[in-house]
Amino acid sequence: MKSMTGFGSAEKEGRGGAIRIETRSYNHRFLDLRLRVARPLQPLEPRIYQWARDRLVRGRVELSVHWEEQAGAAQPLRLNEAALTFYLDLEKRLREEFGVGGSLDMQSLVRQRDLVILPEEGPDIEEEWALVLPTLEEAVEKMEQMQQREGRVLQEDLLSRIRRLMEQQARIETLSEDVPARFRERLEERIASLVNRPELDPQRIAQEVVLYTDKTDVTEETVRLTSHLESCEKALLDGSMTGKRLEFLTQEINREVNTIGSKTPSADVTYVVVDMKSELEKIREQSQNLQ
Repeated sequence: MKSMTGFGSAEKEGRGGAIRIETRSYNHRFLDLRLRVARPLQPLEPRIYQWARDRLVRGRVELSVHWEEQAGAAQPLRLNEAALTFYLDLEKRLREEFGVGGSLDMQSLVRQRDLVILPEEGPDIEEEWALVLPTLEEAVEKMEQMQQREGRVLQEDLLSRIRRLMEQQARIETLSEDVPARFRERLEERIASLVNRPELDPQRIAQEVVLYTDKTDVTEETVRLTSHLESCEKALLDGSMTGKRLEFLTQEINREVNTIGSKTPSADVTYVVVDMKSELEKIREQSQNLQ
């Protein structure tokens, strides 16, 4: 089990320079990749993006790739001798053939952008990919290690909440067993007070109790609730629980709890249902932090 949040970084040095990669992950329902790649390595961006999509599952992941050239590795600027010759010949022709006055001074000459040639060669892309890939793997692995540490904390917290729900569900079953008897008692008291006679038709009372019991019976709901809670507990114990699965199971548990609350007239059961819904809301919030 992994948390959504994590951080990892790694750095490696190659022949042309040093690569540093940082990864950060945050909560998100789906996989949302945000890449920042240093200009010399931008040709590798599609490869990095595809690798990250294949490796990562869920969350907003910010991935930064930094490049720092080694001292002396960069090619020096060069003088464009052909451009310099052109400007000098142009000055001579303007002066001799066209009678243009003045002279070409140094300040005007060095302002010409094409007088200096920038180095055209950057880092070798294939060579740098062989350096980027293990750096990327190391950074993501460190991020996942942090996610796993936080995931263990989430696992313990969720297990305690699921088991608390199981205890509350057992309490609902116990409280629900007394509902028909309490209803029969209240029904007999009300009928006796209305007709002002002690004798009652036992068969009619039994029919009303059966109808009422059928309407308020929550056996099906508690059976399904038990199944969902046990499924949660098992997945949490073996570490196979994911955020999406937990979110789905939380919705199913909440549906059964709502049905129990609407069917039972017991105030004691209602109080337990309110507590369970509060606990479920906390579990739902935690599911957003789980991959």
